[in-house]
Amino acid sequence: MVLVISNREDITTDWLVLELQRRGAAYVRFNTEDYPQRCGLHWTPDSSYLEVGGSAVAAEEIHAVWYRRPVLPRVAPGLSAQDAAWATREAAEALDGFWRTLNARWVSPPSAIRLAGSKLLQLRDAVGIGFEIPETLVSASASHVEELLARSPVGVICKPLSDGRVRSEGRSLLFTSLITREDLVGLGDEPHLFQALVAKRYDVRVTVIGDEVFATRIEPRPGNVTAVDWRRMHPDTLCYHPETLPDALAAQCRQLLKHYRLSFGAIDLARGHDGSYTFFEVNPNGQWAFIEQRTGQPLRAALADLLTGDE
Repeated sequence: MVLVISNREDITTDWLVLELQRRGAAYVRFNTEDYPQRCGLHWTPDSSYLEVGGSAVAAEEIHAVWYRRPVLPRVAPGLSAQDAAWATREAAEALDGFWRTLNARWVSPPSAIRLAGSKLLQLRDAVGIGFEIPETLVSASASHVEELLARSPVGVICKPLSDGRVRSEGRSLLFTSLITREDLVGLGDEPHLFQALVAKRYDVRVTVIGDEVFATRIEPRPGNVTAVDWRRMHPDTLCYHPETLPDALAAQCRQLLKHYRLSFGAIDLARGHDGSYTFFEVNPNGQWAFIEQRTGQPLRAALADLLTGDE
């Protein structure tokens, strides 16, 4: 049985579930916002099970797990803020312990996802594997950023270190953006990630599933202006084409994931005018359904194969 750990709003999870249903594969979906009110767990050193949809799913029945962007547990309403925070921590700790004791193939282990989520660690390890990266600075010092600006004739970008989603009066996203010296006036006390802007022909999204490497060339359609971050452009203004990576580069992508014990990863690269490739980051839980929908590359089948063992 395949255990799908996610949240109710994740459309990418829906996309995979449709494939599991088409194959007649046994699966159960555990949406973590339903825990512990609508679903739960029972654990002993000898016998454990999840309670989902009124049914018990024994831990020994689960042979593979897809861990896809779970959210925090939602405890019962009416508790004080302090009691709710404590109950949420307790529920999350119990769930984490249950996951740690599952004897299953993980795509990918939560601990590996958390480790690989560090942008600084990614960049250091990518260099060690042989990737080219932009000149990078993490600092809150305006003078140090000015020095990077002086060394970077094409420009300097700033990007989020952890989460690009910001909740203030509403929900907003922080994209990779060009900065100027004027922007440094409002630099806060917290460090930011700055990089020399890469002059690129186009972007490349590399989706690694197990040992399979699927690369996609992403560039604006004719008549559309290239953005620093292609994700801020409307999808209809972009072209998506399968790309064949050099064998050595594909091997580096596999090596990076294996270094972190990941079975899945979405790697962002840039292709330069001289044909070189520059590494930006790897997202251990990145989006992939839109790639298949626009290119026809069989990502969903590859992921389902990995989870069901039909390799």
